Amino acid sequence: MKPSGLNGRMRRRETTATILLHAAVVALCLHWAIPALAQSIEPSLTNTASLVEVVSEGAELESQGNWRAAVKLYEATLKSHPETTKVTKQLKHRVELCKAQLDIARRYNDSSYKRSVHQLDLTSSKAVYREVLSKIDTYFYTTPNWKSLVKNGVWQLQLAISNTQFQAFYELTDDAQRDAAFKQRIDQWLQRREIRNYHDVLFAAEYISRQTQQSYGIPPQTTVLEMMAGSISLLDRYSSYLTGSELDDMFSQINGNFVGLGVELRILDKCLLIDRVIQGGPANQAGIQKGDRIIEVDRKIIPQIAAAAAADMLKGVHDSRVEIVVVATDGSVRRMQLTRRRVTVPSVENIKMLDVQAGIGYLRIRSFQKNTAADVEEALWQLHNRGMRRLVVDVRSNPGGLVDSAVAVADFFVEKGTIVSTRGRSVNEDVDYQAHDLGTWDMPLAVLIDSKSASAAEIFAGAIKDHERGKVIGTVSFGKGSVQGIFPLASYDSGLRLTTARFYSPDGHMISQKGVHPDIEVSTVAKPLADGTLPVEQVDPILAAGINLLRERKVVSVNRLLDN
Repeated sequence: MKPSGLNGRMRRRETTATILLHAAVVALCLHWAIPALAQSIEPSLTNTASLVEVVSEGAELESQGNWRAAVKLYEATLKSHPETTKVTKQLKHRVELCKAQLDIARRYNDSSYKRSVHQLDLTSSKAVYREVLSKIDTYFYTTPNWKSLVKNGVWQLQLAISNTQFQAFYELTDDAQRDAAFKQRIDQWLQRREIRNYHDVLFAAEYISRQTQQSYGIPPQTTVLEMMAGSISLLDRYSSYLTGSELDDMFSQINGNFVGLGVELRILDKCLLIDRVIQGGPANQAGIQKGDRIIEVDRKIIPQIAAAAAADMLKGVHDSRVEIVVVATDGSVRRMQLTRRRVTVPSVENIKMLDVQAGIGYLRIRSFQKNTAADVEEALWQLHNRGMRRLVVDVRSNPGGLVDSAVAVADFFVEKGTIVSTRGRSVNEDVDYQAHDLGTWDMPLAVLIDSKSASAAEIFAGAIKDHERGKVIGTVSFGKGSVQGIFPLASYDSGLRLTTARFYSPDGHMISQKGVHPDIEVSTVAKPLADGTLPVEQVDPILAAGINLLRERKVVSVNRLLDN
């Protein structure tokens, strides 16, 4: 039997992790990723709304500090208006601005980040930035523009100075004249200054930190940290600075276990929405269900405290307790105390036989974690022992995960050839991942994808499609064709998520912004009903198409090529 393909690269503080994640999962809270733009107020965008009306409505949302709603409005508009015009360019800029404001708010709701501001000084914060810049210089997938890094950092700093949470933390007040004078002084200095390498970036950060301290009384390390965070986040949409808490959450996600209540959350404006309850976790045992809302944590009511801050309060050490108030979907309200426990999050679930007579098995891969390949192999043997002769693998709404894990799972079904190729600026990122014949399962295969299948899920689906190993069914996938490295920093307990490469399918297709196109395109016209009373063709047409396809496939035998 061949090895699962996993290795020791995931050790917490010893090396980097290569991970692929959808954009909606980069904002982490508790264990699992929280969609960064989830919100409780739907923007009033209609097909007849003009771009001018959108700009006006967005400006109103921004004035209220409702950055999430503004982003959703702008992005929905840009999706329906793909043409490039003066107004759409303006909307793209507003998206960047609102996301930056969300990032600032996220950091100042993060206790580990606020702690770093107090623990670091100018010298130690520069050491953190130096380490970050060195990694960008070495590993970022394209040559960085150092001048742009400084400009982006200054832009982020100026946004922070106007952010209400930042102002509250440093006891700042609005002063338009002071802000304008500061901006003019920094802009003029940057125009005269050459920024040719990351040493020049560090010099600029120190100079600007002293100017900021003089104008606002802000500690110099705050300026360095804000400039650092801003310069990273504007490298590309997937790179970011990870606070100590976020880094821990990231590695918990990779490892598939964490200490907490056992829920996935979505941050809304007035509550924390339960998106998923992990079987066997404290929340599950307390009767909390998907769709319930947390409105209070340890006697602090949302939104009297920010929802993101409330989410941060749910974290804690093993065996510690937290008090929450939960509103159920039926409107009932419960106050309860829960004890935080270590929770294991399965990445493979719903392992079952869909059609015993036809021998059609089914499994769903929610994400590609450290142990996913081993879990898939165990599921395959379970189904095999129950008479599986055909298989449906469902990677819909799978946001991605580890490259090695996706490759190892694809290797179960692809006998030979390239599974995926990665290409970056560093020679170490130029890798062609190969399949091995030993351990290959050769039953007829259907892979289900949708627009939320991203990154590592696209590696798996792309390999199956290009090798004609099975049929890919559903809708075009998300199209995130880049690889991120997770770098723990030695200079302070924090980390860096950095795009290090792009990946390509076995036939050389670029996945970025294009996605994997299914062999059989099936649109989901209606949401599945919870009671399951409708025929599968109406409840889940993508799954129905997979079942019908496999029923038509002849099976002579199911073999697994083993090491003799």
